[in-house]
Amino acid sequence: MAEEGKSGKRVVAVLLGLVLLAAALAWLGAVQLEKNNRARQLAGDDEHGVAVLSEGVLYEAKAGDPGIVIAKDVGSGKELWRAEVGTVATTPELLVGEGLIEVQIAGTPWMTLDRSTGEPVE
Repeated sequence: MAEEGKSGKRVVAVLLGLVLLAAALAWLGAVQLEKNNRARQLAGDDEHGVAVLSEGVLYEAKAGDPGIVIAKDVGSGKELWRAEVGTVATTPELLVGEGLIEVQIAGTPWMTLDRSTGEPVE
């Protein structure tokens, strides 16, 4: 019986060691990821954009010349549509509503797009 007690304690010690090792590796990975993100921001390659998930579709608005809005099906990863929205100098704002998407861009306070096609709505 004493052998069984020692064996159980060894199993618990090994499992605890594995958990601690996994936690240390996760922490080191997170630190490395944060360093990479900071380096990219300092280098100026940080892409200015925003994303909104709604009803299984990911809508992304990205700054640039031209700025773009992309709709992707989350399940398949397939791009549903892409719309150019003019020059976007700063991080755009994106609002997803009933059948419409509104994007704030430079020069125009808001641009409204059809949610299913990406076509501009007047």
